[in-house]
Amino acid sequence: MDPTSLPAVIISAFFVTFATVVVPSPSTVAASRYAVTHGTRAAAACLSAVVLLDIVFFLALALGLQPMLHRIGGSHYMPPIAGVLLVGAGLVMIVVAPKNIHRLVSDRGRRQADHQQALHGPFVAGLLIPLANPGYWIWWTTVGTAFIHAARHWGRLGLTLLLVSFLAGIIGWYIPLLYALHRGRQVFSLEAQKRIVVILGAAMVVFGTFLLWRTFAGAL
Repeated sequence: MDPTSLPAVIISAFFVTFATVVVPSPSTVAASRYAVTHGTRAAAACLSAVVLLDIVFFLALALGLQPMLHRIGGSHYMPPIAGVLLVGAGLVMIVVAPKNIHRLVSDRGRRQADHQQALHGPFVAGLLIPLANPGYWIWWTTVGTAFIHAARHWGRLGLTLLLVSFLAGIIGWYIPLLYALHRGRQVFSLEAQKRIVVILGAAMVVFGTFLLWRTFAGAL
């Protein structure tokens, strides 16, 4: 990822992160199930744990693992791998995700809220579910690492703004999702969600193609 400008890196990080979390994942499906069976607070605890885990991964990469990868040459192969993954994920979003978008908000008619239940169970689940998801590890060690490498050129300011951008992309979807779960309805209609997923998928394909182009152009 070529650091042409800090705003470009930060804006791209927001849209890529937002596009990633909008697609139904094990974490968001689990949160929706918790909302159905144990109430919105349980869903919020689950998603809060995911956000905390994202912060830990970011700090681990930014403060230790990413510099190590850079020293062994990882910065040269991470951008093209990230580009391939973004293109692949974008194509999956365009072709597959719209058919399965309804899973995010299913079974609301059987809600059995229990606000007195301890929240440690959903919180622990929010930590364990991403760790058991190979896609989560792949994203952070490729796409996330590529963004961190680009932001590092602007020092602590770049890394801080990148973390804010990542969190904004994540929370930018989690908040309306929790609101929808609390209200017992969807944030958008199914058709609107399908259009959003397709648009975001196309954006990821474009951004991934750009990464691949810059990588191969720089090698020539």
